Amino acid sequence: MWMLLHGFMGARRSWERVVSAADFPDVPAAPLLMGHGADWRRTRVASFEEEVARLLAIATSMARPRYLCGYSMGARVALGMLMRGSDLFEGAVLIGVHPGLDDVRARVARRNTDAERARVLRSDGLTAFVDAWEGQPLFASQKDLPAEILDVQRQTRLDHDAEGLAASLEVLGLGAMPSYTRAFSSLDIPTTLIAGERDTKFTTIARNLSSETHSGQIVDAVGHNVVLEAPEVVAMALNTMERQAHG
Repeated sequence: MWMLLHGFMGARRSWERVVSAADFPDVPAAPLLMGHGADWRRTRVASFEEEVARLLAIATSMARPRYLCGYSMGARVALGMLMRGSDLFEGAVLIGVHPGLDDVRARVARRNTDAERARVLRSDGLTAFVDAWEGQPLFASQKDLPAEILDVQRQTRLDHDAEGLAASLEVLGLGAMPSYTRAFSSLDIPTTLIAGERDTKFTTIARNLSSETHSGQIVDAVGHNVVLEAPEVVAMALNTMERQAHG
């Protein structure tokens, strides 16, 4: 059974096209990350590590074999889960993952960036924030997608609460997560790292983290959000991971 973790401003339905294309024997679990959804206060946590623990507790109730997949913010949380509980899973797929910042100054700078984003959410509101977020160069490749797909993504983002998203940036932002860069090589389960070809920062990360146990897959002609831009490729990677884990 798969656990699927969405990215920042994502939701369960962010995975619908992947799930439709995949051959899953069970319906995947797709819990909302802290700060997401209308009732986000019910699952509020105070730290990245607490969110990892919350989701690991959910994973223990899932049927085996268990697999874990996350995208972007969800991939970073998934990596934290693997570092603390790799024995709970048979394999993992991490899409657009960052292993964390080792440099203290870089961590402080990222915390400041996320603090400013949280301030904008609280002061300017969700719609203005989403408008600015969608204009980032990181997502430029999505402009080639059909309008109906982009409309669903935008509505998913607007369905959240501004205060909840601000809290998620403060708790789950890159500057708030531990660095797993050095520990990653010790991860002892099959792991596939996926990045879009047009997302040069994360293709470099995926290649640097790849090894005999941890394979890298670069998806042609797409950007950061491979889940949105190439759901069939993600679905194939998940099914391949299941076969790989079973030898």
